[in-house]
Amino acid sequence: MRTALIFSPHADDAAAFCGGTLAKFASEGWYVVLVRVTDDARDSVGLSIKETVRRNTEELHLAASVLGVSEIVELGFPTDTLADVSAVALRERFVYLIRKYQPYAVLTFDPFGTHDGNLDHVRVAQAVEEAFWVSCFDLHHPEHFKEGLQPFSVYERWYFGRPVSSPNHAEDITEHFSKRVAALAAHRTMMQNVINQLRLQLRTSGRRAAVLDEAMSGDPTPLLTGVLHVQASAAAQAYGLGEDRLGEIFRVVRFGDMDNFFDQISEPIPGACGPV
Repeated sequence: MRTALIFSPHADDAAAFCGGTLAKFASEGWYVVLVRVTDDARDSVGLSIKETVRRNTEELHLAASVLGVSEIVELGFPTDTLADVSAVALRERFVYLIRKYQPYAVLTFDPFGTHDGNLDHVRVAQAVEEAFWVSCFDLHHPEHFKEGLQPFSVYERWYFGRPVSSPNHAEDITEHFSKRVAALAAHRTMMQNVINQLRLQLRTSGRRAAVLDEAMSGDPTPLLTGVLHVQASAAAQAYGLGEDRLGEIFRVVRFGDMDNFFDQISEPIPGACGPV
């Protein structure tokens, strides 16, 4: 059984950026581990911090159940402050989890994305990219080995973003698109905050959008369905998945420019997990 380990800076990032892929992996028998890096304590409108934490955590578990996530790991860093956290300390937590869960694939934000203004996304992406190779070194964090862990290397890194730098893969999520929408809609508290940000920005321009007002006070599913469908349809068309197909875009990295070389010189290990 393969394991997918997703490092999600905030509770809703997994559903928003790769929910269809996670649901697809789960349906194919993968063990999916979702790591929420921050506590999302301020991602709400009109609530106390305590209530915000409670709701966002409950909604994360609801969304995870929709996607078929096997396990949630909470790291609990204060939200929107990862720029002040030691990059080495953050990386150490990721190295630990990579060694513990030994994933076939990790998923997170693209560390080379150029248009993401959220520093939590940027710091997590950078730490995951560095943890990929640090987790292989037996002189990095040897304290992990006292727990029975060992150096470990991930095979695939699936990077998403807005946008992805040099994307090379679109995963067909047509049959799992509804789960992506339902999972993101489950993050109702966080979606209301996103919608409120958009309303405030429009108000500054002297405009309003009835669809945002309706989503703010009611069910955000129709709005999210429309937005995500446009994105997923464009992804599928760009990568030739076919008419009426839906996709999610990634930069999938294995050995980089040495992929063909290792395909030629390597051979299957009897009993090991091979290509799907």
